[in-house]
Amino acid sequence: MKRVKVIWIIALMFLLPLSACSNSSSSNNGSSDGKVTLTWWSHDGPAFVKANKKFIKDYEAANPNIKINLQIYPYDAFVQKIKAAYASKNPPDMAQVFGNWVPQYTKNDLLSPVPNDMKDWVKSNFYEPALGAYTHNEVPYGIPQEFNIENGGVLANPDMFQKAGLEYPKTWDEFIADAEKLTVTENGKIKVKGFDFINTDNITFTFLSLILQQKGEYWDGDKINFSTPEAVKAMEELKKFVTDYKVTNFRDFGGKEDTTDLFFKNKAAMVVRGPWSIAEGKENYNSEKLDYIPMPSFTENPPYFAAESGWGEIVAKSSKHQKEAWKFIRFMTEKENAKYFNITTFTVPANKEVAEDSEFLKVLPKMKASIDVLPQGRFIGNIDTDFLKKTISDNFQLIAADKISVEDGLKKTETTINQMLGK
Repeated sequence: MKRVKVIWIIALMFLLPLSACSNSSSSNNGSSDGKVTLTWWSHDGPAFVKANKKFIKDYEAANPNIKINLQIYPYDAFVQKIKAAYASKNPPDMAQVFGNWVPQYTKNDLLSPVPNDMKDWVKSNFYEPALGAYTHNEVPYGIPQEFNIENGGVLANPDMFQKAGLEYPKTWDEFIADAEKLTVTENGKIKVKGFDFINTDNITFTFLSLILQQKGEYWDGDKINFSTPEAVKAMEELKKFVTDYKVTNFRDFGGKEDTTDLFFKNKAAMVVRGPWSIAEGKENYNSEKLDYIPMPSFTENPPYFAAESGWGEIVAKSSKHQKEAWKFIRFMTEKENAKYFNITTFTVPANKEVAEDSEFLKVLPKMKASIDVLPQGRFIGNIDTDFLKKTISDNFQLIAADKISVEDGLKKTETTINQMLGK
């Protein structure tokens, strides 16, 4: 995933070279000297490794009876290894996973639930969208470390705004007007996009946010419903960016350059993307000439949005030391350690106390637009989000090209997704 690659890039700004961790397996049994060894798996994103090593060092110093064996793997190998380990019922005690992977394990009864004495703390201290995929039948089976957000903030080029004599938009109408004025065309072709959202993630997340900001819903029980007036209006508005406002197009879709690359190459004046893109610009393009501004709501309602659950911690039900594993996980997800993790990895806090801590924004001030909008987030739902995003994106292309009507395109999208859910 691009975000994981970015986290590796961010590490170059924060980290000294890291020594490799052993990939040798470790017994789940207590040793003869009374120590308990916990095996913990994670990917090799350097910023994550830095945070994880600090947590281990601090925890072992305070708990000499605990030994934590961190085993790290290249991301692609890690994804497959964790699946294989759970399939063979030989997983590590703990794993640092992406939220979207968790439901397959909870529904197969492979995870340890959060202990009873921690449940109220988890439910009250973590944002619902961040916790969503870790929850099964209202029981949390993991603790998130980040709020994985693609909405709420927009990369904005201050020089382009200044040159056009524009202030940052406060309303949806101002946002559209600014995007049109910032668009540069030559010989009928867009040279600089006034606003760009044309990638698989942001087509989907922008569409869903426009539904929610009308106080609409897209779930009907356990099925998707895109036949509502709110969904139709949202898709009509999304299409207008291409066909009516003419501020973006599909020229770069599916190519080597993401919308963030276009922004930092001055090919787009505004781009909706998660705050991780700020760090990408600094490292890949040595660019700090940007602002990260709030994206106005489509309506007079708050800027509601949908979000996946991001990185967090789980414990295997087969672990012989579930109690000790959960104590360590609570240690690293409480406020001060959680804040260290989010600052080190440039991720948005899942812990409400961290998000509300003024010190966090003093260190990462450009995250303000994301932090301010967190209370408006909704969990996207337990669904294969890769399939959801691809289906919405594929049909949006047909709709924007007038190859299918908005209503027919949404019905086709709805049917395809519900067929998948039915399986």
